[in-house]
Amino acid sequence: MDSHQVPRRALCWALAVLAGPFVGLLLILALIGEIALDTAVLAGVVAVAALWVPVRRHLSGLALFVGRLNRIDANSAPERLYLESPLASRRLASAFADSTAALHRKLGDLAARGASAETVLDNLPDPVIAIDGDRRIVRASQGTTAILDGDPVGADLVAAVRDPGVLEAAERVIATGNPEEADFRIAGSDLELAARIAALPEPAPDGTVALIAVSDVTAIRRHGRTRADFVANASHELRTPISVLLGCIETLRGPARQDMAASDRFLEMMNAQAERMSRLVNDLLSLSRIELNEHLPPSATVPLSSVIPPVVDSLQFAAQSRRIDISIDGDITEPSVIGDRDELTQLFQNLIDNAIKYGAEGSTVRIAIGDGTMPSPADRTQGIDAVRIAVKDEGEGIPPEHLQRLTERFYRVDTARSREMGGTGLGLAIVKHIANRHRGGLVIESELGVGSVFTVSLPRAPVERDRSPGSGEAAAVIKS
Repeated sequence: MDSHQVPRRALCWALAVLAGPFVGLLLILALIGEIALDTAVLAGVVAVAALWVPVRRHLSGLALFVGRLNRIDANSAPERLYLESPLASRRLASAFADSTAALHRKLGDLAARGASAETVLDNLPDPVIAIDGDRRIVRASQGTTAILDGDPVGADLVAAVRDPGVLEAAERVIATGNPEEADFRIAGSDLELAARIAALPEPAPDGTVALIAVSDVTAIRRHGRTRADFVANASHELRTPISVLLGCIETLRGPARQDMAASDRFLEMMNAQAERMSRLVNDLLSLSRIELNEHLPPSATVPLSSVIPPVVDSLQFAAQSRRIDISIDGDITEPSVIGDRDELTQLFQNLIDNAIKYGAEGSTVRIAIGDGTMPSPADRTQGIDAVRIAVKDEGEGIPPEHLQRLTERFYRVDTARSREMGGTGLGLAIVKHIANRHRGGLVIESELGVGSVFTVSLPRAPVERDRSPGSGEAAAVIKS
């Protein structure tokens, strides 16, 4: 048994309680003369001495019991208590052993649940912040540090968020217990965040009274604005040709019914507007189809010689009408890319057609083909072989403030000129999304008075070397 000091006061009180009645009886008998006083004193001393050892052992056992209880925690091992005192029941020792074992099982379960809760908290898709009644951050999931640019645990909520709307909502939740929602932004960041704040039914042991779940709604809000802009722009683009068609029809039914010359003129206008609507609808359908499959990269091998020359041939009439020459610089017979032939045809048709439309009359549109590298989709720090195709015109150039927005839907530098040339405002948006689906890139460079260069980078298709039987020479075989 462990050595435990028994407090003297407790030992004296125990002996007084146990031996007091017997000693008192002896003193009474001595006073009435039944026994001698010295006999009574001797008997009292013997009684106290006889009780000393068992009482001391009993109190020592109780002290041991209390000491072991005070030392029990989550890290202590279950143990069995051995008590030597006959006054301390063995049932007490057994109950102690059973209780400590059960307690450790409970503590182990709580520790496992706590670890599981921490793991779940850290792996939630949305960051979670726990605050106490003073708005101090008690704990935060791992995702929170990325948004708040640091570990906010221990800081006041105002230092981490710095948004009056969120702070006021948190105060109301702490005061009333009713959930609240608030939108906010982090200073110096473009992220748009939404916070949902809910109170706990009871304060947690660590002081937590409310949880704040933070959601990144940047993409959702941006998509909503893009969709609204898209509907507005598409409606605007369709409104003009529809108005012209309705006006022409009304005129042909009325004043121009018998005027053949006017009828021919209005029919020509109707045809032009119908073609404009057809181009717009076709581009919208193409853009929708490309966006739908943008997450699925193509896997076919496409030789550039099967794409660019046919596109150039199809645009020769438009180029000749403006006395523009189209030249291809570089070897177009060798490079092949990983892609979709129809989409690549549409990509180069849009780029070369734009170069013809916006190039100066009598100038040259140059298509340069060369080698390059671009980041790997799997590891952005590594480069992969790519083919760079640059389409250069000799036009007026594009002001720098417009370059970043050229690939937006319906964005035009010169709206009137673009519509006059039959543009829908979707060509470069289609180019961008085709390049994205091919895991490639688009770079736009321009200099006022000199011209513009649109450079597309596409992953180069792997070339497999094969040795023909008996030839003794290696020949390149392109898989298609």
